[in-house]
Amino acid sequence: MEELQGLIALGIFHKITIEEYRRLHDQGAPKALSLMCVLNGKHDELGCPIHAKSCIVVLGNMEDCSWDKGQVYAPVITQTQVQLLTSMSVSKNRVLKQADCRNAFCHGVLPEDEVVIVCLPAGCPISKPGTLWKFNKTIYGLQRSPLHWFNRISAAFKAIGLSSCPNAPYLFY
Repeated sequence: MEELQGLIALGIFHKITIEEYRRLHDQGAPKALSLMCVLNGKHDELGCPIHAKSCIVVLGNMEDCSWDKGQVYAPVITQTQVQLLTSMSVSKNRVLKQADCRNAFCHGVLPEDEVVIVCLPAGCPISKPGTLWKFNKTIYGLQRSPLHWFNRISAAFKAIGLSSCPNAPYLFY
């Protein structure tokens, strides 16, 4: 339930009826995708569970659209590059800082022409039967979620005056 409340708080979706879905589908919207809940657990050194977390994901492998690599690619730093930056920072007595964004992929905004509709699993506690969700933002599992997230965070960094490296667009200075 906590995961669902997080999606609601972030404005990820709005509810639509089956009639609205049929109208959108007749206008060219893709078929509704399925959702699933993935359960993850952290264990201590003895293998005993210490923390459980759930994540709602879309079955993006069922998307009607087939995107080419340039339409889904989001740049990612490699482990070797992290090691290089760390050693450079240490050698120059710099302080390293990092951040983690909770539900990162849920912050990417879907363009108007990219319609994503999902049908809900039976027993969803916040929607009645016959209700679907139309996404306003991306979510884990969609093929283009990494790209939309990268575009969103890049725009935020550029808005505060940072620039990206030409050969490493994931690095901002």
